[in-house]
Amino acid sequence: MNDGSVRKLQISKQAMAELDAHACATYPDECCGMIIERNGQEEVVRITNIQNELHARDAIQFPRTAATAYAMRYQEVEPIFEAAYKGHIRLHAVYHSHPEHDAYFSEEDRAAALGWIDDPSYAAAGQIVLSIRNRAVVGAKGFGWDETNQTYLEIPLAIV
Repeated sequence: MNDGSVRKLQISKQAMAELDAHACATYPDECCGMIIERNGQEEVVRITNIQNELHARDAIQFPRTAATAYAMRYQEVEPIFEAAYKGHIRLHAVYHSHPEHDAYFSEEDRAAALGWIDDPSYAAAGQIVLSIRNRAVVGAKGFGWDETNQTYLEIPLAIV
């Protein structure tokens, strides 16, 4: 029975290598992006983290920099959501990194994800958080929407 919960998350070794490379390329800032499935093929889509731009524009409203937060450039996200809504792709997972911190789904991560949860394609997608230290990814964890508890919970992340 599908109750809207995400119970496990599986990505390819190649996708994981692409996430690692993205996290290393943006270090010491957070990276962010999405994993989609198009025509049965998994694709990693890097999204620009505009957190530093937001912080520079208004440090009161956006007190954190990209070293500890991410904000996806909406112009890059919108076509993905539109394609998912039309059924042209499937949004498999959203990812971001935590430089010099563990892989966990923070309250800020939950709040950001909940801003999109009314989109069914987003609710069905997993979340991946990478821990990167000294420009090396040292861990990754998966999180999924739990419909019963109305929150994100840690779920198994399989790299195959």
